[in-house]
Amino acid sequence: MPRSLFLYDLMTFLYAVVVVLYFADFVTHKRILNRIAYGLLAVVWGLQTSFFLTRMTEVHYVPLLTTFETTLFFSWLLISFSLVINYFYKIDLFAFFTNVIGFAMVVFDLFTGEGATSVGTGLQGNLLIIHITLAFLSYAAFSLAFIFSIMYLIQSKLLKEKRWNSWFRRLPALDKLDAFTYRLIIVGFPMLLLAMILGVNWYYTVFGSVLVWDAKPVVSIVLLLCYMFYLYLRNATGWSGRKLAWWNVATFGLVVINYLFVGSFFSGFHRW
Repeated sequence: MPRSLFLYDLMTFLYAVVVVLYFADFVTHKRILNRIAYGLLAVVWGLQTSFFLTRMTEVHYVPLLTTFETTLFFSWLLISFSLVINYFYKIDLFAFFTNVIGFAMVVFDLFTGEGATSVGTGLQGNLLIIHITLAFLSYAAFSLAFIFSIMYLIQSKLLKEKRWNSWFRRLPALDKLDAFTYRLIIVGFPMLLLAMILGVNWYYTVFGSVLVWDAKPVVSIVLLLCYMFYLYLRNATGWSGRKLAWWNVATFGLVVINYLFVGSFFSGFHRW
């Protein structure tokens, strides 16, 4: 068995334990479970990092070129953000919601059947790696912004109904949730824009033409416009609160569609 597969199996098992512990904390509100889950999550992060480094030596390229690799990279980014944000801000329930998505990506990987797939030399290069890295950094930022919007909607509903329960006490104030959402979109938007620019540059360098009507870049442009409209609504029209949170939730739905479905079923190029 390749060493990378052993690391992957061990990481998957421990990550499942982490999600179970976070869920138990979510239900029982026991802080000790949260602390244990956080420590194990750091171990999972280390195993995923080791997996990427080991796989790089096995396949002789930066492992970001197959669905299996990029999905696991996306999970690694979510874990990284979860560890950093939870360390500095101690936001209850945030780690649980984030790692439900992160573990879902790992489970999705189990069904791709691409763990041993390699790619041709034509689909490699520094520009391509930077393009993919920036794209997934933007997806991670948008995912966290989505989580904060969901938390905002939950807290807003609790306030409206005057339900001062354990959920209310474990969620941050609405202004903090709104600020986190806004900052993450501010981070994700330029990253996605740069990823698209570099992707166009790489494709023209390799193939001598511009990929115009492929479904993936078309939907990505629509996605950029949706997040641009979010920024416009927040900064120029005075939109705030639940309406803005719902707009962000709906826009993230397009992120999911673009990543999981457009490339797999509608794109003539982004199938690898």
